[in-house]
Amino acid sequence: MKMTTAVRGIRGATTANGNRADDIYDATRELLNEMVDSNQIETKDIVSVLFSATPDLNSAFPARAARELGWTEVPLFCHVEIDVPGSLQRCIRVLVLVNTTLEQDQVEHIYLKETVKLRDL
Repeated sequence: MKMTTAVRGIRGATTANGNRADDIYDATRELLNEMVDSNQIETKDIVSVLFSATPDLNSAFPARAARELGWTEVPLFCHVEIDVPGSLQRCIRVLVLVNTTLEQDQVEHIYLKETVKLRDL
């Protein structure tokens, strides 16, 4: 049986320990590594990656962590998350678009640290 490839979106989120550049890079690298490992992603199959960060994380671009992991040919885009009153702070969200043979229900979305509570939203 031939495996069909499709573009799938893989969601992930985490929280940074603080607003230092290293806090943002460390949290983002940890999240990306977990997303790659859990979904058997190869860099050559990544279509693009969208990053968002809450307004309180403004000392660095999360996308730089992907570049540090060797994702030099992948289109990356950062933006600021909507500042909803009472929402989770120091939050980094990621959407990886990837060519994969995984079915939609086989994709593992990754929520680390304080973001596990976002799974209920």
